[in-house]
Amino acid sequence: MSIHASTVSVPTPQPQGMPPAEEIWRQYRVTRRWLFILVALMTLVAAALIVWVFFIANIQDATVAVLAPAANLTLVLAPVLAAAAGVERTLETTFNIIENSWKTLVAHLGKGLRWLNAAELEVDSARQWLAEVANRYNQELRSLEIKDGMSVSDLSNQMQEKISAANAMLDLAQTRLADAESNLSSVTTSDGYRSAKAAASIVLGLILGVIVATLGQLQMFAMLGIATVPAPFDVFITGLVIGSGSYPVHSLVGILQQTKDTLDGAKGYLNRLRMPFTAEKTTEVKPPSRETGAGPKLVETVSVEPTEKPAGDG
Repeated sequence: MSIHASTVSVPTPQPQGMPPAEEIWRQYRVTRRWLFILVALMTLVAAALIVWVFFIANIQDATVAVLAPAANLTLVLAPVLAAAAGVERTLETTFNIIENSWKTLVAHLGKGLRWLNAAELEVDSARQWLAEVANRYNQELRSLEIKDGMSVSDLSNQMQEKISAANAMLDLAQTRLADAESNLSSVTTSDGYRSAKAAASIVLGLILGVIVATLGQLQMFAMLGIATVPAPFDVFITGLVIGSGSYPVHSLVGILQQTKDTLDGAKGYLNRLRMPFTAEKTTEVKPPSRETGAGPKLVETVSVEPTEKPAGDG
C-alpha cells in the first residue's frame, strides 16, 4: 500500500489597495462637519439650559431642612446621589452604542480615517484568506489516496505529515484574522478617542445633570438647611454636582459630613464653656470606724452642675 502525498502550499492573499484619496478626503470632510455640528449643538443646548433654569422654568422654593446634630448627609442627599448614578449609567450606555454603531466617528476621533480604511482592508483580506485556506485544507484532506505497496507505518506517517501541514496553514490564517480584528477594535482604547470621550462625557453629564435637577426640583442647599441660596441658583448648582458623576458626589458628601461633625463638636464645646454653673454644698457626718478606731467626723461635698442643658446636645 502507498499514499499519495502532495505538497501543501499556503495561498498568498491578494494585495488590495487603499481607497482613492478623494474618497478619504470626502469622508474626512463629512466627519469633521458632523463634529462641528455636534459642538455647536452642545453650545446652544448649554445656553438654552441657562436661560431655561433662570428665566423660564417654574422653580419653587424648597422647604429648608432642619438637620439634627447626628444627621447622616448620605441619607439627606440620597436624591442627589441617585440622580448622579443615573446620569453616569446613561452616559455609559450611550457611548457603548456609539462605539458599536458609529465606527467612522470613533476612528476619526481616535486614529483617523486613513487608519480605519487600512484596518478594515486588512480584516477583509484576512477573512478572504481564511476562506481560501479552509477550502485548500478540505482539498488536501480529500486528496489523501491509499495505494498498494505501503506498510501501515508508512501510511500513518504520510497522513500525519500532510494533516499537520494543513493544520498549520489553517492556524496561521486564523491567527492573522484575529490580529486584524483586534487591531480594528483597538481604536476605542487610543489616547485620542479617550480624550474626546472624557471631554464629551463631562459636557453631556453637566447638561443632563442640570435637566434632571430642574425637572426634579432638586435643591441641595435646601436639603442641607441653607436658606440663603436662591432656588434657581440652588437647582443649577445641584445639576452641575449631579453631572460631575457619582464618585465626585460621594467625595463631596464625605467632605460635608466631616465638616458638619467638626462644626457640631466645636459648637457643643463652646456652648458648654459659656453655660453658667451652680455649686451645691452637702454636709454629712460619717459614723465612727470599727476597723481604724476613728471617731465620727464631719464631711463636706461640693458638686457643680450646669443650670440648663447645652444647646445642640441630643
